[in-house]
Amino acid sequence: MNNQDKIDFIVRWITDYVSKMHNPAKSLIVGVSGGIDSALTSTLASMTGLRTFALSMPISTNSNNSTLSSVHGKWLE
Repeated sequence: MNNQDKIDFIVRWITDYVSKMHNPAKSLIVGVSGGIDSALTSTLASMTGLRTFALSMPISTNSNNSTLSSVHGKWLE
């Protein structure tokens, strides 16, 4: 499976999961720390077409990384 196939699979999985909920969600919320995991998750969530909120939860262990979550949120816009 190539990368685009993986992306499509995950986006489709999220969309299917939401559509099968008793009361399907109208939006998704992802906590974004500025790390790769939350950046990837929020990007895939936004690709579903559902309104996606990226809640900035910056990493506090390194002051150089404290703005990464905000930068990613602006990129998602």
